[in-house]
Amino acid sequence: MKKLLLAFFITAALTACGTAYNSQLKQVELGMTQNQIVSLMGDKYTVVEQRDQNNQTLEYVDRYKNHWYFQFVDGRLYKWHKETE
Repeated sequence: MKKLLLAFFITAALTACGTAYNSQLKQVELGMTQNQIVSLMGDKYTVVEQRDQNNQTLEYVDRYKNHWYFQFVDGRLYKWHKETE
Protein backbone atom coordinates (compact mmCIF):
# COMPACT_ATOMS: atom_id res chain seq x y z
CA MET A 1 0.00 0.00 0.00
CA LYS A 2 2.85 2.39 0.80
CA LYS A 3 4.39 1.79 -2.62
CA LEU A 4 1.08 2.55 -4.29
CA LEU A 5 0.74 5.83 -2.39
CA LEU A 6 4.34 6.76 -3.19
CA ALA A 7 3.77 6.06 -6.88
CA PHE A 8 0.62 8.20 -6.79
CA PHE A 9 2.40 11.16 -5.19
CA ILE A 10 5.33 10.95 -7.59
CA THR A 11 2.95 10.88 -10.55
CA ALA A 12 1.00 13.84 -9.17
CA ALA A 13 4.19 15.82 -8.57
CA LEU A 14 5.48 15.19 -12.09
CA THR A 15 2.13 16.10 -13.61
CA ALA A 16 2.07 19.37 -11.67
CA CYS A 17 5.48 20.28 -13.12
CA GLY A 18 4.04 20.89 -16.60
CA THR A 19 4.65 24.14 -18.40
CA ALA A 20 2.89 27.33 -17.46
CA TYR A 21 1.24 27.37 -20.89
CA ASN A 22 0.19 23.70 -20.88
CA SER A 23 -3.57 24.18 -21.42
CA GLN A 24 -3.08 26.91 -24.02
CA LEU A 25 -0.53 24.89 -26.01
CA LYS A 26 -3.02 22.07 -26.43
CA GLN A 27 -5.17 24.47 -28.45
CA VAL A 28 -2.42 25.70 -30.81
CA GLU A 29 -2.83 24.61 -34.42
CA LEU A 30 -0.78 25.32 -37.51
CA GLY A 31 -2.41 27.94 -39.70
CA MET A 32 -3.66 30.06 -36.79
CA THR A 33 -3.24 33.82 -37.16
CA GLN A 34 -0.92 35.85 -34.97
CA ASN A 35 -3.95 37.48 -33.32
CA GLN A 36 -5.33 34.04 -32.43
CA ILE A 37 -2.01 33.01 -30.84
CA VAL A 38 -1.71 36.25 -28.87
CA SER A 39 -5.32 35.91 -27.73
CA LEU A 40 -4.59 32.35 -26.57
CA MET A 41 -1.09 32.77 -25.10
CA GLY A 42 -1.27 36.36 -23.88
CA ASP A 43 0.50 39.58 -24.77
CA LYS A 44 3.75 38.99 -22.86
CA TYR A 45 5.86 38.04 -25.85
CA THR A 46 8.95 39.30 -27.61
CA VAL A 47 9.35 39.65 -31.37
CA VAL A 48 12.68 37.88 -31.97
CA GLU A 49 12.67 38.01 -35.77
CA GLN A 50 10.72 40.17 -38.16
CA ARG A 51 11.01 40.38 -41.92
CA ASP A 52 7.74 42.27 -42.27
CA GLN A 53 4.35 42.43 -40.49
CA ASN A 54 3.25 39.02 -41.86
CA ASN A 55 6.55 37.15 -41.41
CA GLN A 56 7.86 37.17 -37.87
CA THR A 57 8.69 34.98 -34.87
CA LEU A 58 7.27 35.53 -31.39
CA GLU A 59 8.87 34.23 -28.20
CA TYR A 60 7.09 33.42 -24.94
CA VAL A 61 8.99 32.45 -21.77
CA ASP A 62 7.17 30.48 -19.09
CA ARG A 63 7.96 30.37 -15.36
CA TYR A 64 10.16 27.29 -15.89
CA LYS A 65 12.31 29.26 -18.35
CA ASN A 66 11.08 27.31 -21.36
CA HIS A 67 11.21 29.45 -24.48
CA TRP A 68 8.30 28.91 -26.87
CA TYR A 69 8.80 30.18 -30.43
CA PHE A 70 5.93 30.77 -32.87
CA GLN A 71 6.95 31.45 -36.47
CA PHE A 72 4.45 33.12 -38.78
CA VAL A 73 4.66 33.11 -42.57
CA ASP A 74 2.15 35.17 -44.53
CA GLY A 75 0.34 35.91 -41.26
CA ARG A 76 -0.29 32.25 -40.40
CA LEU A 77 1.44 29.97 -37.89
CA TYR A 78 4.01 28.02 -39.88
CA LYS A 79 5.76 26.20 -37.03
CA TRP A 80 6.32 26.38 -33.29
CA HIS A 81 8.75 24.76 -30.88
CA LYS A 82 10.19 24.87 -27.39
CA GLU A 83 13.76 25.43 -26.21
CA THR A 84 14.91 25.17 -22.61
CA GLU A 85 17.69 27.01 -20.83
